[in-house]
Amino acid sequence: MNEAEKLSRLADLVRSGVPADVDAAHDAAERARFVEAVSRGAGRAGALGRVGSWLRASPLWSALSGRPRWSFALAGAAALALALVTLWPARPLDYAVEGAPSAAGRYIAATAGGEARLRFTDGTSVALSPGSAMRVVDVDAAGARMLLEDGRASLRVTRRPKARWSVEAGPFAVLVTGTAFDVSWSRGDGTLRVDLHEGSVTVRGPLAPDGLPLRAGQRLVARMREGDVQISSGDAASAADPAPKALPPAGTAAQPREEKTIGPGGAGGGDAGAVRPEGSRAEGAPASPPTDGAGPAAPAGAAAAAAPSWAQRVAAGDFRAVLAEAEQRGLAGVLERGSLDDLVALGDAARYARRGDVAQRALSATRKRFPGTSQGKAAAFLLGRLIHDGGSPEAAVAWYDTYLAESPGGPFAAEALGRKMVAVERTAGRAAARPIAELYLKRHPRGAHEPVARDLLTP
Repeated sequence: MNEAEKLSRLADLVRSGVPADVDAAHDAAERARFVEAVSRGAGRAGALGRVGSWLRASPLWSALSGRPRWSFALAGAAALALALVTLWPARPLDYAVEGAPSAAGRYIAATAGGEARLRFTDGTSVALSPGSAMRVVDVDAAGARMLLEDGRASLRVTRRPKARWSVEAGPFAVLVTGTAFDVSWSRGDGTLRVDLHEGSVTVRGPLAPDGLPLRAGQRLVARMREGDVQISSGDAASAADPAPKALPPAGTAAQPREEKTIGPGGAGGGDAGAVRPEGSRAEGAPASPPTDGAGPAAPAGAAAAAAPSWAQRVAAGDFRAVLAEAEQRGLAGVLERGSLDDLVALGDAARYARRGDVAQRALSATRKRFPGTSQGKAAAFLLGRLIHDGGSPEAAVAWYDTYLAESPGGPFAAEALGRKMVAVERTAGRAAARPIAELYLKRHPRGAHEPVARDLLTP
């Protein structure tokens, strides 16, 4: 059916509803108003402009424009045509798989000896490194949602208006519109790496529930076991944490060296360089260096005003300097009289530097002195995790329960419930852990502990 036939069919749809006695003058005025509206839209790249050009070029326009009754039919047909143009769903993207003879349905596995490649009809390509596996979960006109089950993928996403792509890896999701980046996921140790070459992406997950934006030349490394996320420039990342041979470092030498560390819970939106640890000082807050009278007097004047706070030092990865200054000033005094921000920063620094004794004291002091704050509540979970990782899962359960009671919808709720499930299984057996597994799947069906929960419920 050609365009004229389509328009004729549309005119037939409104023909029966048009009155036979149409006033000619009224019709001429309405037709002129309609033509003017179409002409205004024709100059735009929108659907109305395309419909207007189509109508004026159609032989039906001249055939019907002189007939008052059919002028209304023409207007009705134009409205219907506009609805079809604007509301008719776009055709979903399609893709072809190369180099993966064992591809079954939407599951693609690269062989150990070579890479596999997905080529989408919009020009987007995905290269899977040898031994990697990916599943295409969903495809529509805007993009695709893919699940990287293990290994490494290099994506080159074509920039298009309203494009929507995502790569999920374990409990994380990388959200993109048009960019070039590499993403790797290791199920064995729960580590995610994202190297961004062009454009921008946002990474979300249990360690960054609000999402962490990356810019070109940056690398994000998220370690589930350690509970932290690091964002660094390409050259800094390659110097401090060289990537495996299968994952070359991203970025250029022109990028400034920087490294940011985010504790559990992550940070909200904004520039990736401004991310900060959970519970640390808000950006722009006044510094409050801890003093207890045991150490030297704080410097005065401009030098003191310019000194970075402990939270800023932790965000820069200078954990040991924070610990050294706290010990110099007197650790007991800091714990008894330090500000909430300083206690949180001290606890973060101690955890990242593997000083469990200091971390436990700082978290306990936060709980005791600031029990009603979000940081005080979060300290319950962090204490449980610290004790759990230290080899006392039974004692950790009480802290997980405390956190879940105080913050049932908090940023660590999923991890607290999942860790409780694991701890109960280890100390009391599978039968005792099954009710917790059922609750976990009900509340967090796609959480990081979902495989463990399903395994517990398997007969």
